[in-house]
Amino acid sequence: MPPFSTDDERWRAVLRRDRSADGLFLRAVLTTGIYCLPSCGARLPRRENVRFFGDCAAAERAGYRPCKRCSPNGPSANARHAAAIEAARQLIESSDSAPSLDALARHAGMSRFHFHRIFKATVGMTPRAYANSRLQIRRSRRRK
Repeated sequence: MPPFSTDDERWRAVLRRDRSADGLFLRAVLTTGIYCLPSCGARLPRRENVRFFGDCAAAERAGYRPCKRCSPNGPSANARHAAAIEAARQLIESSDSAPSLDALARHAGMSRFHFHRIFKATVGMTPRAYANSRLQIRRSRRRK
């Protein structure tokens, strides 16, 4: 039998916020009219208010709208963050001086604190340290 084939198994996946269940089904909440990924960090609803759907189109036909937190009908948060960080890295590398944290965060569409945290987790260093290392590399290449 395939995983998450029963509503009880799906509910247990929701309780665990199981990322391996993302893409296999969606949960919708009667009281809010919202559907989410099983791993969504939104507050857990009461079990009697949850319905399960196989895809976004089915949930929307039933009258539910997508969650703004987990964006089940769009790219994942990890994909959105990776694209924003890559765009920020390109901006840093194309600049003659280090862009400010505010400018980078605005370019990424995030708050400065969230952008800083995501950048550091993804790249392994702060945006300023990354910009300084890029500038130092560029200067050393010019001297040669």
